[in-house]
Order: sequence, then structure tokens, then C-alpha cells
Amino acid sequence: MEVKLFLPEYVSQILSFERQNLSSDLSEIQKEMASWESSWREESLNHYSQLGWSFVLLDKDELTGYLLAQPFLFFNKWTQSLWIEHLNFTDPKGGALLVDTLIRWARTKHLQKVLMNSASPQSSFVLETTPAMKVGQFLHLSTTKMQEDVL
Repeated sequence: MEVKLFLPEYVSQILSFERQNLSSDLSEIQKEMASWESSWREESLNHYSQLGWSFVLLDKDELTGYLLAQPFLFFNKWTQSLWIEHLNFTDPKGGALLVDTLIRWARTKHLQKVLMNSASPQSSFVLETTPAMKVGQFLHLSTTKMQEDVL
């Protein structure tokens, strides 16, 4: 397994990956409608592929997971934070590798927090694989040794 920076060349692979994961009970119209309301819709993927904060997981050139993230400024007294918008993977080890890579990337860039919606389907996985992640309104992890704030 190899983690790579999410670049525009991976957009079509992610779209195919996600469409394959949609329920086979859905009609083609329902699948298309679901894609319009998802974190992985094409315009969203095009946005994230330009930022340099998202990653893909490849196994022998086949996409087996990805993570969408972006930084933002001045939230809850923190100067810089990183928001995990979406995480999907086929293998739990690969999912853990994606999250670990993102946290390490945030630390090297001196961001103060990594945040994720605590109601997301992936939040329990992130809690299990990242023991330092704390629960609040959002899942959050301090990437610096600064004073802990409660969300």
C-alpha cells in the first residue's frame, strides 16, 4: 500500500470507487442523485485535488481509499486547523495509514488541530485508530503541545 498526494489525475478513480460502493438496490438515477449530495461529488473532488492536503491510497496502482482535507484559519482560538471532510477505504490498515499520514503532515506544517465531524460514518474508526483523538462537538486532535481547549 502506498499513500500519495491527491492530484487531479485521481478524480475519476475516486468517482468510480465511490459509485461501486453505492448500494446495488439503487437505480442509476438514484445513484446519480446520491453523488450530487455527497462529499465526493466531482466539483468537490476537483477542489480538494488542488489544495495539497488530501491523500489517496493505492495498492498496485488500484485506488483502495482516500481522504479529503483542507486547512482553515482562526477557529476556536486556534490559528490553523485541518478539517477532515471525508474518509473512505476498503482495508482498515489502509484507512489507519491515511489518517496517520494526514496527522503527520499537519504536524510538519505546524497546524494546531485536526478536526472531523463526530457524526460522520468514519468517526468511530478514527477514534479506534487514533487514541489521541478526543470527542466533543467535533473529533479533535492537538498536533502541538499547546494548552488543550474543549470543543
